[in-house]
Amino acid sequence: MKTDVTWDLSDLYAGVDDPKIESDVASVKKRAEEFESKYRGRIAVSDLTAATLRDALDEYEALLRDEQKPSAFAYLHFSTDTTDPARGALLQKMQEAGTEIATHLIFFDLEIGKIPQETYDRLIGDTALDPYRHYLQHQRALAAHYLSEAEEKILEETANSGPRAFGRLFTEITARQKFRVTVRGEEQELTQSEILALLYDPDRAVRQAAAASFTEGLKEHHHVLHFIFNTLLHDKAVKDRLRRYAEPEEARHLDNELSKEVVQNVVEVCVENYGVVADYYHLKRRLLGLDELTHYDRYAPILDTQVEISFDEAREMVLNSFRAFSPQVYDITEPFFSKRWIDAAVKPGKAGGAYCSSVSPDWHPYVFMNYTGKPRDVMTLAHELGHGIHGVLACKQNLLNFHASLPMAETASVFGEMLVFEALQKTLTDPKEKLALLAEKIEDTFATVFRQVAMFRFEQAVHRARRAQGELTVETVNQLWQTHMQEMFQDSLRLGDDHAWWWLYIPHIFQSPFYVYAYAFGELLVLALYARYRQEGEPFIQKYLNLLAAGGSDSPPNLLKAMDIDIADRAFWQGGARLIRQMVEQAQELARLF
Repeated sequence: MKTDVTWDLSDLYAGVDDPKIESDVASVKKRAEEFESKYRGRIAVSDLTAATLRDALDEYEALLRDEQKPSAFAYLHFSTDTTDPARGALLQKMQEAGTEIATHLIFFDLEIGKIPQETYDRLIGDTALDPYRHYLQHQRALAAHYLSEAEEKILEETANSGPRAFGRLFTEITARQKFRVTVRGEEQELTQSEILALLYDPDRAVRQAAAASFTEGLKEHHHVLHFIFNTLLHDKAVKDRLRRYAEPEEARHLDNELSKEVVQNVVEVCVENYGVVADYYHLKRRLLGLDELTHYDRYAPILDTQVEISFDEAREMVLNSFRAFSPQVYDITEPFFSKRWIDAAVKPGKAGGAYCSSVSPDWHPYVFMNYTGKPRDVMTLAHELGHGIHGVLACKQNLLNFHASLPMAETASVFGEMLVFEALQKTLTDPKEKLALLAEKIEDTFATVFRQVAMFRFEQAVHRARRAQGELTVETVNQLWQTHMQEMFQDSLRLGDDHAWWWLYIPHIFQSPFYVYAYAFGELLVLALYARYRQEGEPFIQKYLNLLAAGGSDSPPNLLKAMDIDIADRAFWQGGARLIRQMVEQAQELARLF
């Protein structure tokens, strides 16, 4: 069930030809030049004062705030129609303008990293630097991997004709793809979002046809997409070597402010619990009455119905669930609908997937998705609005502390999903309907936890293979993908040969290497937080909202320590996996009732 809901970006700019875009960019460029002239050579000095550093940070933060607006508008506008040359041209122009601005600012973080240690130790405790202390500490950690200013400028200058260009090309190719399929005797030409929605159809023949069509569509473009991937793998290898990162994922860990040991604990706990995935899919195979499950059966509904939920119904479900949790959360969420901060319409040329863009503390977030009327889309809406809530609550932070690190960024989104799921559960009395909803939630949880860990392990393998072997053949990448994804299902489900090509549409592995483990981190964390909410009730809510309001003002270990959570404790992550096991056991119990 499609919707015509689109967002209104006029509070940013009137359109691609709005003259304010040019004037805003010109103003930021001028200020960047003035900032460089004023502070270059004054930061990495032994006689630096807290007052000077605070003034520089204030000016730097304000400058970055104003830079965000035109660049965010260009990306948001481009996402909804990647086939429009004017939108693509504006995006490229803003990327190039961003590079020009960055060349005047690169010196600043480099100089922060070079502040003499004795001077830094003297200043960091000064109360004048309280709003920026975490930023300064994080920049000092990153500084070990910075290159010289001249080298950093070259990397920034060439990014728009290198990795950013290849990332944009990937988005344009996948957004423009059409998939031809015959559904119940009718030939159709579908977008990526529409063809993937058919994998949830109760008719196995429809799912099989959709999967085959999807594979063929990917294979049509595999030469270019495979070349893009190889190029991006090599680009990262070169930069990691230059920046002295020992492992492909090390830069992501540092950026996420997580130790290798913490990430490895999360990954190992997930892998050790792959058996719960197998147990569930053995149950699903019996419920569907099939001799064998394959990749196009993963998301088959338990009930032989095609439930469609209008966008208006989804809006009410989400708002009611959020209001029951907290009137404050409802008040934050309602304007996303009434003021048109959401783009949910499925249309040709629109990028696939979903995201929430929190522009800066000065602007409200925007939600992007492709709403097809499936129950899972309601969860996606709740998920992205959770990000929106996080962004609104964190607006009291300065821009340098505004964005939560990736592992923490999923906290509000997954929590929002849980609220809607529990509300839906309470409305059902039929055991079959309860089981069908629970099955969808279990499968979503598997996709967020175990599938993301499987993809992380695939990324580890493919990056290492590219560095050891040189350019990889598509067959090699296919095999690595298939091996790591199949491991998750054990013997409960067989990923057919077609599935070997499905890495070709995953944006994260192309554009954000090693992003994916943050999903598993966030989901397991939220399961633990939600269990605590059930136990504590009202007292929990304000502590949770305070956590969101903190944004990225501290590292994940420190933010969660305030919630009495020790993320270095392996037992904590096993506790999250245990809650997933309990959901599967609940499904097994419900299945025995009929």
